[in-house]
Amino acid sequence: MLVASKKLLAASVFFVLVACSESSETEVSEPVATTTTVASTTTVAPTTTVASTTTVASTTTVAPTTTTFIPDLETVVGRLSQDWDGNWFMGQLPVEAVEADFDLDPVLVGLINMENSPAGSFPEARVAIEAATDWVNSELGGINGRPIELVTCITDFSIEKSQSCAQEMVMAGVVAITTGIDVGSNGSLPILEQNGIPIVGGIPANMGEMKSPIAFYFSGATPGGYGGFIGHAIEYLDASRIVLAHGEFESFTIATREYGAELAKTLGLEVEVIPFPLFSLDFLPVLTKAAEFNPDAIVVAAADLSCAPIMQLMVELGIEAQLYLVGACAAEEIQEVAGSAIESVLFNSEGPLAEGLEGSIYEEVVEQYADEPAGGVGTVTMRGLLNLYDLLLELDQTGSEMSSESLINLIQSSNQRPSFWGHPYTCDGNQIPGLPALCAPQQKLFSIEDGELVPAHEGWIDTPALFAEIG
Repeated sequence: MLVASKKLLAASVFFVLVACSESSETEVSEPVATTTTVASTTTVAPTTTVASTTTVASTTTVAPTTTTFIPDLETVVGRLSQDWDGNWFMGQLPVEAVEADFDLDPVLVGLINMENSPAGSFPEARVAIEAATDWVNSELGGINGRPIELVTCITDFSIEKSQSCAQEMVMAGVVAITTGIDVGSNGSLPILEQNGIPIVGGIPANMGEMKSPIAFYFSGATPGGYGGFIGHAIEYLDASRIVLAHGEFESFTIATREYGAELAKTLGLEVEVIPFPLFSLDFLPVLTKAAEFNPDAIVVAAADLSCAPIMQLMVELGIEAQLYLVGACAAEEIQEVAGSAIESVLFNSEGPLAEGLEGSIYEEVVEQYADEPAGGVGTVTMRGLLNLYDLLLELDQTGSEMSSESLINLIQSSNQRPSFWGHPYTCDGNQIPGLPALCAPQQKLFSIEDGELVPAHEGWIDTPALFAEIG
């Protein structure tokens, strides 16, 4: 869940034809002489010349009519056309809304998300995807006129429910699936892989998702976050000792030990790994042990209810090491609970921090098309849906078959392809060794000062280059 909660574009030519008329001449007869004795008198009629008159029509020049474009302020594209130059990841953002033709066959896209579970509920992920879909259908013309239709299945913490959702997607005939978060995806992946249905976008919760050949995430997940934290600690803190604390869950454990710890050791750091119960709210033992290691930096792979207690306890214990937490811990509701303790933390983001057109698109789309909050992980899931829209549109425009197989081929050929509100993605399977599904693991880090996001460095942290050191 490595995301940051943050604020989010005739000349007329006239041809005149002029006709010229010709003038005519009248001949004059010569007089004829006679030889009779009686003189004959001949009278010759006088010659009369008549002048011909030519009338030429006058030429009138009509000034071309100029039409002033008036944006429709009831639409997202109309409002944004007033404030931005209109350049987004797909080129030029339309200024006039075009609705999809709902009489045409829809393009079916599956949506699997975990909600209403004590182990985790992420309705904001679904809400952001639904809002983006409504926007595409209402203002961007759908897929060349065809509307996108979501086939939604809500799962919980169970493998069985995720398996059932995957079967539902196969029966519906979806071309692809986009996700929010599905912790039980170990149940759905085998079915989706067997049927060749790709997962495009969302946030991977399991190592199986990160290793799947049919999954494509515009994210670095937990391993990418570790890369960003470790790279920053070395370059900007000149760190030599680091603590990596994580909840005891398979994906956290593997990401911490096989990627975070291995990367830190490869780059020359001394590492202390501290596991703790996944749903623990008592971090005194964890931070006490961490302080004993005398680290320069402490990374804790935890989110939601754990965030504020960790920040506050760090301050209470007087631990001076730099604390790194995932971007989800920067959500506004967590800031309110954490108070001033939040200003000592560095968070990660996989999207630009500065306000721009795409951040404004996110905000405007949520404002107009969502009925519920869509912050936090919703920023990542909207990225997934709009990137999928871009890919499907290219397939349709090039005349390619709108199939799961052709979509997979197109994604795998991507090389630094522009991404909505994120780093360009490359899905060659080599960005992080052994985790082919992570197409955009690059990171940005930031702090929060007086409620504002403050960048912790310039540019992006090149996590693929860091992980290449492991070999």
